[in-house]
Amino acid sequence: MNIRVLDKNDKASLEQLIYTIENALPVPEWWIPIDDIERSHFFDADWTCFLGAFNDDNELVAASALFFNEHEFAEEAEKLGLDIHSTNVAEVGRCMVHPDFRGHNLMCELNKRLCSIARNRGIDTILAVAHPDNVASNSSFRRLGAELKATATVFGSYQRNMYILPW
Repeated sequence: MNIRVLDKNDKASLEQLIYTIENALPVPEWWIPIDDIERSHFFDADWTCFLGAFNDDNELVAASALFFNEHEFAEEAEKLGLDIHSTNVAEVGRCMVHPDFRGHNLMCELNKRLCSIARNRGIDTILAVAHPDNVASNSSFRRLGAELKATATVFGSYQRNMYILPW
């Protein structure tokens, strides 16, 4: 697998992977719909850093993002009692692996690399959220040493386990 930062040239591949994930989930509530603001900043380095894993045919088979903008994580941070204006916070999210490539630790590897990017950018706290019933996502975060801080409802109706990733 080749892992690298995604750029605008990868937009179509990312959109195809998102489409595949949205249509392959056994439980639709595991995925929070992407809003237009988020989507418009997928390749804006001040907002988002997407890493992608490409197979030998150069197809995007997994991706995960590190979000630097409070639009992405303010509600979660508030529920955890974090002051995002006095702490450098980022969130790992939009974690996705094509169904044909699951079970190979791709998500854990992508997120481990995103944590390194966060540290290099001076981030103090890294958040991550997962639906309580999404065993793969929760396991991936725990393998990274994430600590479950709370389970709460976010964005109106989406229940999520809320993690803080370790330094």
